[in-house]
Amino acid sequence: MKRLILLGFLGILLFGCNNTTQQKGNETAEKSATVYSVDDLLANAAELEGEEVTVKGTVMHVCKQGGGRCFLMGSNEDTNIRVEAGEKIGAFSQEQMGSDLTISGIFKEVRTEADAHNPEGEHGEGEDHEDDADTEEAHRVIAEAQDTSEVVYFIDGLTIVKEEI
Repeated sequence: MKRLILLGFLGILLFGCNNTTQQKGNETAEKSATVYSVDDLLANAAELEGEEVTVKGTVMHVCKQGGGRCFLMGSNEDTNIRVEAGEKIGAFSQEQMGSDLTISGIFKEVRTEADAHNPEGEHGEGEDHEDDADTEEAHRVIAEAQDTSEVVYFIDGLTIVKEEI
């Protein structure tokens, strides 16, 4: 009788764990199954930054220097997103211009020059740092530039899901 109860308990435990795993897998699949338009992706940029996304758009430009990136257009030419081919995709081709691509990748944010110069406020801190008027002025200018810097989003491409010519 004890063995039967123990086996029943283990069966319930295994079924419960398996069900939880399936639910988490379904949530991840639903999130990655969402195909965003370029407009929708940019509209939800703040909450999607750092996430794997899938976006569909029309290729409006492919870089001629090896095809390392392309730009997908949204509802108009002013609404577009840069896609970096990276190692996973390799390169985009000029023949893809004007076609619709569906691409999965990591949605990332980069700020303008001020952030590139002083990421995370690294300059001007630590024991070896000497303060003088010129340094303080430079830090003030950098801080102002960071406050007003433009945020630019791009996709670090992982795969081309679908291509429609």
